[in-house]
Amino acid sequence: MSDYKVKYQLHFHTFNKTVVEKLEIANGTTFFDGEMNRSVYSEKDACDYVRSTHKTGDIEQLFKVPQEIYDSEYGEVGATSLKILRCWIG
Repeated sequence: MSDYKVKYQLHFHTFNKTVVEKLEIANGTTFFDGEMNRSVYSEKDACDYVRSTHKTGDIEQLFKVPQEIYDSEYGEVGATSLKILRCWIG
């Protein structure tokens, strides 16, 4: 089975900066959605995985964070908003 690709938009509120990127999620990837353990076996699961990772605050683990954010006076990511733009099998 192929991997899933997710195109997302991540907005960093503290810096008023928006990043649009794509990431790949392997079929069968497991994650905890806040209530139970789940696995990625569909496009919906891939989107849920991305949302769940964002919700738990593991942003650096999954998303590309611009170096300028770490180099800023704040030195951390701060508040973010996530928008899933597209999800497909790749």
